[in-house]
Amino acid sequence: MTPKGLMVCLTTMVSWALLIVISKGLLVRYNLDPWIFTIIQLMFGGVFLVCISGSSATTLIALRSPYTWAYGVARVLSAACFTASLLYISAANAGFFGLVSIPFSALMFVLLFSRKPSVLELPGHIIIVAGMVLLISTLENTFSNPAVYLMLLSEAAVVSSVIIAEFHPQNQGDSLKERASLSGVMLLASAFTMLVTLAALSLLTGATEPATTTPQVVDWKQSIPLIDLSQVWSLKMWIAAIAVGVTLRGTSMFLSMQAISLVGGQNYVATIAALPFTSLLFERVADVSGYLPQHMPDPLTVLAGVIMTCGSLSIMWARQHKLKTAAAIL
Repeated sequence: MTPKGLMVCLTTMVSWALLIVISKGLLVRYNLDPWIFTIIQLMFGGVFLVCISGSSATTLIALRSPYTWAYGVARVLSAACFTASLLYISAANAGFFGLVSIPFSALMFVLLFSRKPSVLELPGHIIIVAGMVLLISTLENTFSNPAVYLMLLSEAAVVSSVIIAEFHPQNQGDSLKERASLSGVMLLASAFTMLVTLAALSLLTGATEPATTTPQVVDWKQSIPLIDLSQVWSLKMWIAAIAVGVTLRGTSMFLSMQAISLVGGQNYVATIAALPFTSLLFERVADVSGYLPQHMPDPLTVLAGVIMTCGSLSIMWARQHKLKTAAAIL
């Protein structure tokens, strides 16, 4: 890995950690609806990607492809569920849960394409699952905590989006600008359509005035938060979501693409495994500064995260070993 590649990976990790912690703080401090907040955020993150890469005829043609809409919906769903989970767990815990996508993806590729992981990878997958069970056991209400279902759904959507992107007919090149432009168009189109739908529903139901208390405040310990349609019309919501979408969401997505382009997918995943610990650091800073007062994860929670991280790094090593072995044979 070159120094430039390492620097981009580290910058990417910091950008994502800031996005997660700042988003959690905004949700809690200003009582924002996590679903609408994420949709607006992604829409303007898509605008950011299109603007810095330059739109083209090929990306506009992409709107005719069902792959485009399927990818966009999966990405919006994954991000929205991740954001909603921040109402119940710390940013660090959400980051640890994100590692579940590794065994999820392995299972999906086995079921859909009969691509079996190597024998060396299996211990890593088992370690991640064991760490996840331990992590869930440390949460309030353990397996009944809504964050568990939100994060599992989020990671399933992440894996689905990766599979869809792999087969998207216009996502087969190596151009970073084209990939960024295509991703931006997919996110912008999907998020905009969802937002228009929510606005129409709010008008049909008469939910156009912000409520004094939102569902997630009243019932957050008992159930998954419902969408507060009135917040589609909230100026506070739009200001917060646009600011985060342009400055952090769009930037983080572009940095991720650049990092993968420079160091490869496996090296990128290996470095991004440290994301939860970076989020933990920023949460501590936010706690000390009074931006996000909360109880920090206990040692058992951190241990569970370390176990999951070790499992993911083990899988990265196994895959790298497999590639080296194959190259040696050739």
